[in-house]
Amino acid sequence: MKKTHTRYLLEIPTHEYQEKKVYYVIKVTNLDTNDFKEVKKRYSELESIHYKILEWINIFKIKIPQLQFPKKKILFSTNLSEESVNKRRAELQKYFNDVFQHPELQSLGSIEDFIPVTKNRKPLDQNQISQNSNNQWSEIEALKKSYLAKHENQVFSLPLIKPQQQIKQQYTFKFGEHAIFDNSAIYTIEITDHYANKSWKFNQRYQDLKENHRQLKKIKISFELPEFPHKKVINSMDNSDLKDRKTQLEVYLNSIFKYHELVSSNLMVFFIAKSQLDGNEIGCRSKGPSQTTLEYSSIQSQTNIMDQNDDFDPKQPRKITC
Repeated sequence: MKKTHTRYLLEIPTHEYQEKKVYYVIKVTNLDTNDFKEVKKRYSELESIHYKILEWINIFKIKIPQLQFPKKKILFSTNLSEESVNKRRAELQKYFNDVFQHPELQSLGSIEDFIPVTKNRKPLDQNQISQNSNNQWSEIEALKKSYLAKHENQVFSLPLIKPQQQIKQQYTFKFGEHAIFDNSAIYTIEITDHYANKSWKFNQRYQDLKENHRQLKKIKISFELPEFPHKKVINSMDNSDLKDRKTQLEVYLNSIFKYHELVSSNLMVFFIAKSQLDGNEIGCRSKGPSQTTLEYSSIQSQTNIMDQNDDFDPKQPRKITC
């Protein structure tokens, strides 16, 4: 039987001005239940979601028609013209309706923010909640495993089972410099794997880390997650605020990685692996085959989900250039 997916209609009926900035009022309706949800987003926030969607499509090789996100004006700000704002509103509405046509994109946390909660629904017991969560993420987790398997020879550090006499946690994080790009702060983060004695750096946005926290909350655990640092509503790009936020995010990540139950989850294995593919290792890598591979991690390399046309040999060690 063909699997059915929930149908949604997205409308942007109006917009509001706050401190000379345009906020689009977005209404998403579940066409099966008539439940709806309204959110307000700026163009820059919606553009960030677009880039996250593109990254999602690229990582998991999702085959869908190209999505056309409304472009910025080069010479004049759209916000200066009511006609231009109305035109952009219509373009954004079309774009996000195109996004919602693809069920593969609805599991992305940034898109889940728009989805209405079904009312008058019989409460589920804990087993049903766990079952539904597993069903929802099973396809995504399979894609993650496939992604990791294909990049196995490029990953030199993955979460391991903690050695009996090992006291230190495997991973620690240190935030370095940050840069402002398109009204967003991009942080440089240094990760150290104390078991493998390796360090590397990668860049991450606040929203990326927040998205990761959202997904962590889906994992059934026996303890309370550390609180994720909140962003100030006003002057969020203020230097003192950014400094405080870096400190808070550093404490948060180091707290998360104290829990092996979280570190060994598929989500965090993927986080660690992708940070290496996106970043740069500090120093030279060992010339021998790494023992920190998928074979020894919580995710096993699964050749049955790899592309048979992929000429990748998982037994071939990563080449070293220093």
